[in-house]
Amino acid sequence: MSGMEDKLVRSLAARAGATQVEVGELARRAVRRAGRMRARRRAAGVAAAVVLIVGAALGVQAMLPQRKDTTLPVALGVPSALSRPEGIGGDPALLHLDLDLKAFDDVGVVDWVSGEDRESVSVYGQDHELVAAVYVAPTVVDLKRGLRPLSSAAVDVTVGGRPGRADTFDPGNGQRFTDLRWEPVDGIFVAVWARDLAAAQRVYGAVRLDRVQRCVTPMRLSELPAGARWVECQTAIGKGREWAWSGLVVTQADAERVRLWAAEPAAADGARFAPDRVVAGRSAQWLTDGMRGLWVPEFGPVSLYVLEATAFHADLLSEDEAAWYVEHLQVYDDLTNPDAWPTSATR
Repeated sequence: MSGMEDKLVRSLAARAGATQVEVGELARRAVRRAGRMRARRRAAGVAAAVVLIVGAALGVQAMLPQRKDTTLPVALGVPSALSRPEGIGGDPALLHLDLDLKAFDDVGVVDWVSGEDRESVSVYGQDHELVAAVYVAPTVVDLKRGLRPLSSAAVDVTVGGRPGRADTFDPGNGQRFTDLRWEPVDGIFVAVWARDLAAAQRVYGAVRLDRVQRCVTPMRLSELPAGARWVECQTAIGKGREWAWSGLVVTQADAERVRLWAAEPAAADGARFAPDRVVAGRSAQWLTDGMRGLWVPEFGPVSLYVLEATAFHADLLSEDEAAWYVEHLQVYDDLTNPDAWPTSATR
């Protein structure tokens, strides 16, 4: 698997509390699409630069949008993690943390997740390798439940005058990472993954717990199944705020978890795609190799997957259930403007 595949697998595995998640093909496609999108947008950036030069000559610079400090849209009027730690992980539409990307020399994609009782951000370099990850939760139990367990080799450390624990582990790419955990602020429990202890502390220095962002995706469900809840939002954005991929997780009334994953269609999909049904007027394929689910490679501007959101082959998701989500999903055509995406995936 490629570096980005490993990162996505580790990310999903950590949140599922497992050591392996079989999402290799899904990850491979996401990696290729993110790379192509960055290449196209670099070209678009050159064209945009020409436009800006012309605009400056015409004296219209004041009309250009100002740079935002946040990666995603600001959630105005929402209490921050510092003022209300118990709000962390309470609403998948919100992220109670931000990250100063200027603190990183190499940023390719920034992957944000707001889930039940914890939130996270992972930074990947241009080479698709993991640079760092930050997880925050309102209790130590919530933090532990969402991550790999510390090993018996973990040691006591002091961070900013507060006690913590530090461990080292191999995330699966042959490299060693430090897993630093502590309570830097009363009521906020944090884990930082970085190359070493000093790097982990520098990464935390870039974390902003006084800001709240909206976890937005270019997807929206017109309704949920009876008794179901939207429980997780994931969206990956490049440093220039270009979209890479997004996901939604829904817990159904029977406790089954369903993941909706969107990425850019790939040219090679045509050779792999073997349609065996039509769902919502679109050709689709029922997948059983790997995580079972429904694949719709041309759902508007994205390739859509409806999959089991479990870390093992539970075979719980039925074809009818997956089709229901496709039939009730709207995908926005504009993938370049997170500010225009819906602030909630279900309303």
